Amino acid sequence: MADQQSSDAAPKYPTQSSPPPPSYSAWRTAAHLYLPFVTVGLLMLLGTPFDDAKSNVIFTWLLAIPTNWLASFFYPTDRPEPTPEEAVRFSRKGDMYRAAVLFTYRWIFGTPFSLPFFIADFMLSYGVGSLVGERPAGTKPRRSEFAAHLPWLLGNWIIMQFAPSFLTWFAVVADQCIWRATYTALVDDIVGVMGRPDLSTWKGKLRLVLVQSLVIVFTCYLLLSWKRDLILGDENHPDNEAARAAFGVQEEPVEMGQIFEDDGDRFLT
Repeated sequence: MADQQSSDAAPKYPTQSSPPPPSYSAWRTAAHLYLPFVTVGLLMLLGTPFDDAKSNVIFTWLLAIPTNWLASFFYPTDRPEPTPEEAVRFSRKGDMYRAAVLFTYRWIFGTPFSLPFFIADFMLSYGVGSLVGERPAGTKPRRSEFAAHLPWLLGNWIIMQFAPSFLTWFAVVADQCIWRATYTALVDDIVGVMGRPDLSTWKGKLRLVLVQSLVIVFTCYLLLSWKRDLILGDENHPDNEAARAAFGVQEEPVEMGQIFEDDGDRFLT
């Protein structure tokens, strides 16, 4: 009885639970991800301030510094670390994300769209993921998916060099699958670096600026290449002759009836 009275008389303090992690709007948490593309849009609209190509390239590389500085005003510094369930690769968040990344591969390298080949790319991406040893959702992600795919890319190159002729069909299919898987891993790493940057160390900050520089320069190069192709493809365009003279364009015959897709390398030369 005395114990009961003493327990009733004991003061009851309210239990303090840990405060919930702060939540921020998507436009703030993705500032480092979308602002480089805003920079590209302004650069394509306003142009570069120099006449020579070398100065313009250097200027475009350095644009990542003010872009990063501006994004730092919006990006929350106390953003909590993602849980393993949240730290899912961009292309693995859903089938639509996977399909979108595979579509950009075909889009960037100038491959004409073909629905049967696109469906094959989509279905084979699941098999390549299992072959490479893709980690399931909810487990600790790799530091770099692209680095994990590089040994497979090297092995694929060796196979393509020394594969006997009767394995040509299988070697080409494997080559296309590995290249698409490696590209997808690279996109996932880039989105991961810019979407959840490591701002606690100077290495993480430097990595973020370098990736943003790469994205800005490559996107500008890609858009300018498409603009060049549009001008060269339109014989009535006023800049057609000047562009042909500047690039030294020559007509090349197109081989028809290929069994495999030509992934296109016009942006790599």
